Amino acid sequence: MGAVLLDGAVVEKHGMVAAGALVWGGNPAKFLRKLTDEEVAFISESAANYANLAQVHAAENVKSFDEIEFEKVLRKKFARRDEEYDSMLGVVREVPPELILPDNVLPDKSRKPSQ
Repeated sequence: MGAVLLDGAVVEKHGMVAAGALVWGGNPAKFLRKLTDEEVAFISESAANYANLAQVHAAENVKSFDEIEFEKVLRKKFARRDEEYDSMLGVVREVPPELILPDNVLPDKSRKPSQ
């Protein structure tokens, strides 16, 4: 979040550096308070969320132009379709056959090619 830690700075386990902070050798940083157990858990959860977001970002960046354009078409076709609202009205929406993708159109990038 834009924090900068320079050479010689030490952040202890479960320490938190504020967004935008500049830390070098302890000055101007100062101990404010111990983090609560909830804050420590939140920081760990946030780190896991950022790692997951990085994986999503990497997966999105390897898509071809055609894949991106196709996904845009799908999002447009299904925009403003709320299943909960539809179910209250008794509407059942089927996926049109032209929007059902064959397995070979968007291959699963997590599968490794057979050797």
